[in-house]
Amino acid sequence: MRICSIITSFTSGGAEMLVCNLAEAFAGGGHEAAVIALSDAAQVGNAPDTEAAMMARARAGGAKALSLSLANRNDWLGGALALRRALRDIRPDAIHAHSARALFPLALAMPGVPVVLTHHNSRLSFPPAAFALFNRIVDSYVAISDQCQTLLRGHARKPIRLILNAASARFQAQEPRMAAGRDPMILAVGTVSAQKDYPTLLHAARPLTEALAAQGRSARICIAGGGPEFDQLRAQAVGDPVELLGARNDVDALMRQANLFVNCSLWEGFPIAMIEAAMSGLPIVATAVAGNREMVTPGVNGALVPPSDPAALAQAMLETLSDDACYSALSQGALRAARRFSIEGCAAAHLDLYRQLIDARRPHLSAPPLTRPVSPCE
Repeated sequence: MRICSIITSFTSGGAEMLVCNLAEAFAGGGHEAAVIALSDAAQVGNAPDTEAAMMARARAGGAKALSLSLANRNDWLGGALALRRALRDIRPDAIHAHSARALFPLALAMPGVPVVLTHHNSRLSFPPAAFALFNRIVDSYVAISDQCQTLLRGHARKPIRLILNAASARFQAQEPRMAAGRDPMILAVGTVSAQKDYPTLLHAARPLTEALAAQGRSARICIAGGGPEFDQLRAQAVGDPVELLGARNDVDALMRQANLFVNCSLWEGFPIAMIEAAMSGLPIVATAVAGNREMVTPGVNGALVPPSDPAALAQAMLETLSDDACYSALSQGALRAARRFSIEGCAAAHLDLYRQLIDARRPHLSAPPLTRPVSPCE
């Protein structure tokens, strides 16, 4: 099977990581996989070195990786022509758009094969009226969480398949962590955007470090992620005990170094970084918002706190890091929770969907000839 996935750009966001991981899994299973980015990373404010690393990794895994280099996202005709040229070379059996932006040029390119759309969030990033067009182009939608499925049900007029996100096996820890350590590293991972609400983590950092200092401990609080709002966050972080690492290609190594994972988002779809953290055996402190609630069970693999509440976030982090027996139990719970999210299972579910859609498009076989004449009156 030839599978073409489309993203906005090659960046370290969760959707993009999932697409590249799936492409590797497809290629490893003997399929022809290609990932097309609509724009270069620099054209949309993302890190070119991360783009280069992701493209190189996809190619090393046996998949094609290319960018259409579209500078103007509203140039639908130019985008359609560039996309059509790329699809002519790839000759896909199925196309999976992981960005709603891809559907407009796809509508003009008229690929003639099944089209799937995954919306990777529990909120819409486009007007609901756009579904009038999407429903004409899309053969099936994919929801990455229960909340995303509920959202799509309100607008989609084509089948919706629930396929949970997954993370690369390179994050998998073999054993749970037994203790938080004297001077823990606290890690947040994700694109720097309003959705991630990193200012709440900045405001929680000082009371946390002061409470740990009272125990004779120190903490390293790190945010790994880039994006158009990175410089603004860096200006806000001046004087706070937080390290901004920027976009990183070694998140798996950072997870192994870390002692606690934190997510302070205002909303989510189903964060890949949180799955990676659970696979790494990290207890998780996260905001009680859609997506996060489906991953974190309080007292089992982490803690949930109200969004935009620095005091509650700092207290939950402190409590998790201050009780070794509780910490160890949460680490074991994280590893158990992560078992649901294997990239192999996720890839198999996608391949099953593609096969069904391809089969549905094939012409029906002619009915077998009748063994005797049939009267019109019968």
